[in-house]
Amino acid sequence: MDSVTQTIVNYIEQTDVTNREDLLSVARIAFLDYLASLAPAENEQAVQELARFIGAKSSISSDVGLDMNSSVLSGKVISEGNTGLAIENVSKADKALYYGFASHYLDFDDAQANLAGHFSTILYSALLAVIEPMDTWHEFLRAYIIGAELEGIIGFLINPEHRTQGWHSTGTVGVIGAAAAIGALRGLHGESLAQLLSLAATQSAGMFFQSGTDGKPLHAGLAVRNGVWAYELLQHTSLQTSTKPFDPERGWFKTIGNITVTSNDIASRWLAPGQLIDPGLWMKVHPYCSAAICGAEAAEIVAHRLYTSDSFLWDEINRVTVHFPPGADAALRYTSPTTGREGQFSIEYIVYQVLAYGSVQDELFKIDAIDQEVRDCMSRIERVYDLPKVSQTERITKVTVTLKNGDTFTETVNNPKGSPKNPLTMEDIRIKLGLTLEADQIDRVIVAFTNTDKVESFLQTLRKEGVLHV
Repeated sequence: MDSVTQTIVNYIEQTDVTNREDLLSVARIAFLDYLASLAPAENEQAVQELARFIGAKSSISSDVGLDMNSSVLSGKVISEGNTGLAIENVSKADKALYYGFASHYLDFDDAQANLAGHFSTILYSALLAVIEPMDTWHEFLRAYIIGAELEGIIGFLINPEHRTQGWHSTGTVGVIGAAAAIGALRGLHGESLAQLLSLAATQSAGMFFQSGTDGKPLHAGLAVRNGVWAYELLQHTSLQTSTKPFDPERGWFKTIGNITVTSNDIASRWLAPGQLIDPGLWMKVHPYCSAAICGAEAAEIVAHRLYTSDSFLWDEINRVTVHFPPGADAALRYTSPTTGREGQFSIEYIVYQVLAYGSVQDELFKIDAIDQEVRDCMSRIERVYDLPKVSQTERITKVTVTLKNGDTFTETVNNPKGSPKNPLTMEDIRIKLGLTLEADQIDRVIVAFTNTDKVESFLQTLRKEGVLHV
């Protein structure tokens, strides 16, 4: 085992978060936010189709065919729930694929600046797939914190170059984080843990050209599936893998990022204070790329000023300018989106919504084709890069609206709602859960979350309320 891998293995084995309530409290609200991001996605056609595919693929029954429209898929009973879908007895790896895909499908899940990607969709999906009946909340959350710590440190070391080269770190780094979290929860040690990290690392994949398509949430699903599959393979076979995945000369960092990483690069940053604290998580109140959150809030403040007059119309706008620091809009790759999915990664589409309606309209991200009239309006929105360069962990955006009469309105935002310095509250999470659940259901979920010691007891409550269908 090389020194860097040994250091990572040691921290996964030895990390104690018993006295780190600051980290545990973030992990708790992140789990509820994860569920609030996953639950509405279970109503989406693509998510249900993946569930049906998993149900059909995983069957060992020969009595029922593979008709994807059947009410029974190869022996997997599909029952009616809130989404009309519930498939049981699938493999852990396929369960992980479903959870990862569904929780990232709407791009409603949290993000982190060092990673330049998404933590919870990976880590909680992996942990839910390998959970055992006696696992406690403390063990579950500790594993999440460890996975987040490793992902965040890796992201710090390889970004922004990794992101700007076109990699999607939710996939490339996520599979390693999934393995770390699984290893922590299931108590792997020494070379067994190193081999799990190794098999995960060699499966790193995910490229950002998939943004705006179902391929992007599939990155999350595949990363989680591959991490879980690696764990199961090594647990149930005698196969051996390298125990030097992070060797400074020929390991993952050198191959993926062409950088040399030392043990001290890991040790000096581990839980100091913790990736969940600094830089912290960005959580969302609308399903679009987190790189647009500052601009959306700035546009909303401007829109409220404009709408003080009931007579305001979009046609009165001459030009909208969205000001970024250099490179800060890299994830917002569509300047003239043609579909709602592409619009999730377009500051033009998001700002258009806010100025046209006064706020973001979530349903507009689901449309198959954006009207030409809307695209004509978006053509009046331009990007400029005249704000000072900021660190990888900071975000700032300014929006300037110039009317045809010459009036100008401008607003700058750097700590919008959901940012680490302006985090979502429990009430915000309740509102997000309310997109899928009724108020009494939310009450029961929160009570179970607060009052159960074992994670499985809480998951049973979730299933009764119509969440987690695979």
